Formats: sequence, C-alpha cells, structure tokens
Amino acid sequence: MDVESLLRTALREAGYGPDAVGSALPRIMRILQAEDVRIEAGRILSRKEREFVRVQLELGVDVSEIVAGLKR
Repeated sequence: MDVESLLRTALREAGYGPDAVGSALPRIMRILQAEDVRIEAGRILSRKEREFVRVQLELGVDVSEIVAGLKR
C-alpha cells in the first residue's frame, strides 16, 4: 500500500468524511514530500529554499528534481 492510500484509509477510519480527506490529503502529501527534500538535501533549508520547495511541489515537480535544483 502506498503512502497516499495509507493516509486516506487512516483519515477515513479516524472519522473524516470524503470532503475533509480530499481537501487535507494533498496538503499532507506536500508536507511529507518537503520533508523528503530536506532529508535528501542532508541539511536544514533556509527560508528562501523552503519557499522554493513549496512552490515546486505545488507545481507538481518531483522530489528528486527539486533536490537537484537545490544542489546547483
């Protein structure tokens, strides 16, 4: 089971309805992906870098591409 399915199931079992799950899940996934970026970068990100990561994730850029952009 992938992370998104696991989270969706956990939120439903916690009593959240489809509307709440549908609106919260994308934000939760972006938070997890941002943490993946931080871990792969191997350091704490500056405020400017965190904003860059947030925008890139909202645009649908892959975590590995974001990390590569931070390392340039």
